[in-house]
Amino acid sequence: MKGNLIFINTNPISNMILSSGLTAADFINGLDELPQNIILLNNDEKAANGYNSHSKFHLITGTGDIRTYLLRNPDQKKKFIDFDTEDSVNNLSPFEIAELLYLAHMGTPMGRPFSSKLNNHYIYLSQDNGTIRSYYRRFSDFNHVLEIAMKRNLRETHNTLRVFLRPLAIKDIDRSILLDLITKANDGLFISFDSLRERSRAYHIPLRILKNPDQASIILRTDTVNENTLYAGDLTYNLQTSKWHLEWQDQAAGV
Repeated sequence: MKGNLIFINTNPISNMILSSGLTAADFINGLDELPQNIILLNNDEKAANGYNSHSKFHLITGTGDIRTYLLRNPDQKKKFIDFDTEDSVNNLSPFEIAELLYLAHMGTPMGRPFSSKLNNHYIYLSQDNGTIRSYYRRFSDFNHVLEIAMKRNLRETHNTLRVFLRPLAIKDIDRSILLDLITKANDGLFISFDSLRERSRAYHIPLRILKNPDQASIILRTDTVNENTLYAGDLTYNLQTSKWHLEWQDQAAGV
């Protein structure tokens, strides 16, 4: 189960989520509706099914091809921004095209992540350190993406522990719990399925908060989570009642 964890660092002011342990499949399965059109910011000509001569960006149009692109080669870095119609791409100014090039190169927008011309709802940027920086116009869209990822991780962990038992059917996570986790993730949150404990017919999943938010990429690369985080509480899934429960550690009491 080594490496079976989720890391999220959320910034609701900029509608940004920095994550690790969330896959492109989680993104696809968590959204109510996939984008119809995307600009490939990493200039992936082989994956494209279109090209915009004005901006000189390669495009993918159609949700089926976009789904295929995201699911193919899971370890390959992917960078895209969605858009409304190709006319909106044709109307981009030289400065706005330069902003997209900056976004692709630096992995962060120069200004607001949402373009009034493109009318984009998402930005998805694979980072060199293995994390994903994503932006959601409706920040609440991330709720279900996180839920899908958490249920997948718990199912995979359960299957590792219970090789000869039937797969675990996991109930949905209460919205209040998801919102609490996302709020706490402003400080950088690890949901450590790799440290899961089973007790009294319940799975207890430790939650840990970064001591220094700026060290997230180093911690993930060096696998030194416990040394650089504080235990913050447990997320529990009861196998008998199929209920989720969240309990935070009293930080004032120390750890």
